[in-house]
Amino acid sequence: MEKTKFVYLLGPAGSGKSTLLSSMLDLLSQQQKVLPLNLDPGADWLPYTPEVDVRTRITLAEVMEEYRLGPNGALLASVNLTLNHLPEFEELISSWGPDYVLVDTPGQLELFAFRDTGVRVVRGLGGRAAILFLVDSFFARSPTDFVSMLTLATSVHTRFGLPQLNVLTKVDLLQPEELERVERWMEDPDYLSSEVEAEARGLRREVARGLLSALSAVGMPTTLQMVSPLRNEGILELQASVERLFGAETELDLGEEGYRGQE
Repeated sequence: MEKTKFVYLLGPAGSGKSTLLSSMLDLLSQQQKVLPLNLDPGADWLPYTPEVDVRTRITLAEVMEEYRLGPNGALLASVNLTLNHLPEFEELISSWGPDYVLVDTPGQLELFAFRDTGVRVVRGLGGRAAILFLVDSFFARSPTDFVSMLTLATSVHTRFGLPQLNVLTKVDLLQPEELERVERWMEDPDYLSSEVEAEARGLRREVARGLLSALSAVGMPTTLQMVSPLRNEGILELQASVERLFGAETELDLGEEGYRGQE
């Protein structure tokens, strides 16, 4: 599967991973062979039909019953149990021979991103991999909340060491002036800093200052794709960016795309 491109969609619960995957699947499938892979054992419903689905081997309800666990413990156990089925998934994907594999990850970001499971899944499935980190537009209404999301995106970027695109979802919920404000935040970190200073007070301001300082030191994200799957806006541009991301992989150190380093 050396030529297969794996695109992992990560983001906090409710950020729109499954919905965006469905829109990308519709578009990419017009020109290339695309396999949707669901790794969320707790998903009740998906807006697409996975070709490979962890729920055919593991379900949250079954794990809760078998191991006598509550929902949170069962989710953790279910995600860990996914590792047992990686060779089977790899064989299925290889036999399918896709150009792209779009990977829907568990809704609880921390279970995949900040435990060994996520890294082991990426390594186990092989291929060429990249990440789409999704930011819910809800967090784009406050500069302080936005800084928190940029920090989370950078943490994921550091954790996996892969090419990564940060994607603002559900932009149809934002007013044009709000979108312009977000664009300016991305283009001008000093403006974002001034907005944080104007909004936050006390400990909240101090924490945001510290996060901005850390982001500046390790590399501030410089790009943010804006999409609305509901209105089918920005999906074509996202596809082009994903193509460029994989095209740049041989020229860049993994993980350096779309981040501003120290100046």
